[in-house]
Formats: sequence, structure tokens, C-alpha cells
Amino acid sequence: MVIDCLKVSGVAHPYAVLDVNRFLWGKEVYGVPIRGGDDFLPTLKQEGVTHFVPAIGGVGDNAPRRRSFEWGIGQGLIPLTLRHPSAVISSQTNIGRGTVIFAGAIINPGVVIGENCIINTGSIIDHDCTIGDHVHIAPGVTLSGVVRVGSGVHIGTGASIRQGVTIGDESIVGVGSVVVKDVSAKTIVKGVPAK
Repeated sequence: MVIDCLKVSGVAHPYAVLDVNRFLWGKEVYGVPIRGGDDFLPTLKQEGVTHFVPAIGGVGDNAPRRRSFEWGIGQGLIPLTLRHPSAVISSQTNIGRGTVIFAGAIINPGVVIGENCIINTGSIIDHDCTIGDHVHIAPGVTLSGVVRVGSGVHIGTGASIRQGVTIGDESIVGVGSVVVKDVSAKTIVKGVPAK
């Protein structure tokens, strides 16, 4: 999905993929070569690569994505922010470095999104929401107005969050859940209403 977003947005040319799975090295993903693991990043920098995009999703654990983001920055590369051209994004938003916004997402005025987030396909982020760093908003999620999402949170596919609710750091909201009250940090909630 990141490669497709890069290609259709025209923001940058996808040069290489890095993957920890040695069996993939030398193969390609949508025409982009898999060159090696994370330790190959300095070589790419020597070849002239200046930017990177963490292409690691997270189902309940955004720590690998956070580590990849921090590793790239530590190597002196610049995190690239990507916006699919079909996403509808208000000019009155603030989007952090390394965040990827996929096809069909809608982001309304007053929204602040942290660094290294995924706003996945068809998600709706309504007015004045705040999303922390390293958050994964899965496909089809709806955040009503003035929702606060802490850092490292995963909100599962199709979940809905009522206006004014706060989701604490590193929490998980299950697929299809309806959250109608605040969620404490490091808590898993699921169901309708979410418990």
C-alpha cells in the first residue's frame, strides 16, 4: 500500500524496500527491489537516499513501527509524509512527519495528527480530533469530533468513537467496537458498547 501511495501521489520514487526476512532479499514488491534488512539502510543513504517511510502496520502492537521510524531518523534520513490523492484532507489540519494517509480517508478541520501514524483506507477523522504519535487507525474507522487518541494506540477496522472520548496511550480498540466512554492507557476494549 505504501508503494502504491508513493507511485500515485508522485511525492517520491520508491527506491528500495528493506525487510528482516532474508528469504525475500533480492525479490521485488510491485517492481521495487527488496535490498536487505535494516542494517542495509546506511548503504542506501550512501547511494543518495534521503527519505524513508516505515511500511510496517500494526495489529495491536505499534512498537515495531515506532522502532523503524526512530532507526531511520537515527540514520539521518527524513521521514516522508504521504497522502493518497483520493484522501480528502482539510487545509486546516496539522499532520506529523512520517504519517501515511491512505485512499478514501477524510480528515476534517482542526485535526492534529502526530508523527508516524497510519490513517487507513476509508477512515473518517472528524473536526478537532487529536491523534498522538505511532497510532494506527485501521480501515473504516470513524472518530467523531474532538476525540483524543493517545500515542501508540491501535483502533481496529470499522470501530466508531463517540465525540469527546479520550483513548489512552497504547490502548487497543477491537474491530467493529463502539466506544462511548473514555479508555484508560494500556487497555483493550471491544464490543458494542466497548468494554
